[in-house]
Order: sequence, then structure tokens, then C-alpha cells
Amino acid sequence: MHIPRWATPAAAVAASGVLLLTGCGKVPPGQQANAGVGPTQAAPDPAQQDPSASPSPTAAAPVLQAASVNRLGKIVTDGDGRTLYRFDKDTARPPASTCLDSCAKTWPPVRATQDAVQVEGVDQRLVGKVKRPDGTWQVTLGGWPLYRYANDDSPGEVKGQGVGGAWFAVAPDGAKAAGGRQAQRQDDGGDDADDGDRDRWAGWTVVKVRQDPQLGRIVTDGDGRVMYRFDKDRARTTTCFGQCRRTWPVVKFTNWKKLKVEGVDRKLIGFIERKDDGSCQLTINGRPMYYYAGDEQPGDTKGQGLQNAWWVVSPQGTKITNAPG
Repeated sequence: MHIPRWATPAAAVAASGVLLLTGCGKVPPGQQANAGVGPTQAAPDPAQQDPSASPSPTAAAPVLQAASVNRLGKIVTDGDGRTLYRFDKDTARPPASTCLDSCAKTWPPVRATQDAVQVEGVDQRLVGKVKRPDGTWQVTLGGWPLYRYANDDSPGEVKGQGVGGAWFAVAPDGAKAAGGRQAQRQDDGGDDADDGDRDRWAGWTVVKVRQDPQLGRIVTDGDGRVMYRFDKDRARTTTCFGQCRRTWPVVKFTNWKKLKVEGVDRKLIGFIERKDDGSCQLTINGRPMYYYAGDEQPGDTKGQGLQNAWWVVSPQGTKITNAPG
């Protein structure tokens, strides 16, 4: 199975005097070998690390297959014909699941195994996996984590479609099934041209700047999710592991070839390779970037000033300390 690089933990760092390659891609010309990879990063407290959970080799390999439903068009089902869904509160760039605990009981994640995902009518290149906050692995399609719906009693049912205005059957390209896109267009009072532009950057690290009415110019990702920095971190070093990381998910760095930057000096962009899972975390001016799990929608800044240590970020990578009013 071909798993996109952005959906897997980074490979081990290769070093021979000067670092030329990392798990996140080649270092750009003129820059030091990733000012933030390897020995400069503090080792995490083992007691605080996320639990490691390798997929069970005895579990059946997941199956993704295209099927047709009258009112939805093409959707994706599992090997038993059960409809698979995506969740609007998750993200595809970087892939991340926000459905935990009781949510995950209602919407069981499609678990990844060590075996290749079997596909029928689905582009294998769109299939990946993401590590969930509990340490298990979940199958993704187009970057979106996949789920079943516990109330779908039999194959072909789509009772989860539109639940909460956030759950939609997934199409073979990872987008919402046609019925879900139409419902979203009606809710928004417009068309889905912007959705097409967002899908274009699936699998990329996107850094943008938006004007917040209280905080001024702040950094977000391509979906408008606000980024934060942590006072207890040091330059090119993260101190956020375990429960901290679950509350403050990291902003993943894909690789240099899949980096889109608007409003921030590209020279300020970098990454560190984390010690807990080998993934690559975006840095701006050397400071590791995070999301806040309590931000429910793009543009939310509910993490601003929490513990007097977490702050939204300016285009220069500095912290903005004024509280939203």
C-alpha cells in the first residue's frame, strides 16, 4: 500500500556530518539542516508519552470500496458494505481525529492494521492513516479520518448522513458525498467553489494569516484553524507530551515540497522531528506550533492566554498577549 508521507510518522533522521534528508523531506537550499531536528529536542518524560499502540497483525485488513446510493451518489463502504463517514470537526491538513471517548462509541473509527488497505473503486494514493490521541491508528481517505455509524444496522444504510450537521458519508475522493456537498451549499447559501480550492491542498502544510478583530493579524492553517505557541517550549524544542499533546494537537509539517505559505516569511518556517512518535511538527521562527482542542470551528481563539502560557502567533512567530475581547 502506498501511504502518503504526510499521513505517517517521519522516518529516522540520517546524518553524516551535514544533515541532508529528514523524515519530512529535503532541507531547502541555503538553510541549515533543519534547525530543529534531532539532538536539540528534549527527550520526553516516558511517563507522559502517548501510549504506543501498533496495529494488531491479526486484525483483518480494512477494505474501502465504492458503492452507489440513490440520493448520495458514489460513497465509500467497508468490506461488509457498511457506509463510512467523515466528521467536519476533524482536519485533513494535517490529518487529525477529534472524535474521542463517547463520540468514538457512536462513531467507531476505521482501524488501520499492519496490512495494506484493500481498495475497490478508490484511488490507493488517497489512502493513509493517522495516529489517534489514544495511540491507535485510523484509516484516512484524502486526509480525512474514517468512521462507521453505530446506528447503521445493516449494509447500505446511511442513517449517519447529516447527523449534527457535521457527519457525512465520504465519497471515493475523500470529499463529502454529493448529497452532503449539496446540503452544505444550501446551508452556506452559496456554491462549493471554495471546497474545491481546499481539496486542492489536501495533504499539504498550509500557513496563512488572517485579521482577527481583537488580536490583529494572526497565523492560521488553510482551513482557518488558529495556531498557538507555548511559553514552556524553547526554540526548536517541544515540552508538550501526553495529556498536554491531547489538549494541544501539534500542527504537522508535511515536507518542503508540500508547503504553502501566505503572509509569513517563508524563511521563518521550519520543523522539529518529535521524539514521542517521530512525526514532524511545524515551527515558525523556531517555535513549535499547536492547535487547541477546545477551538470548535475555524477562527476560534479559545486557547488564547490559557494557563498564562498559550498564545496565538503573529506573522513573525512572536506571541500576541492581548486577550480577545
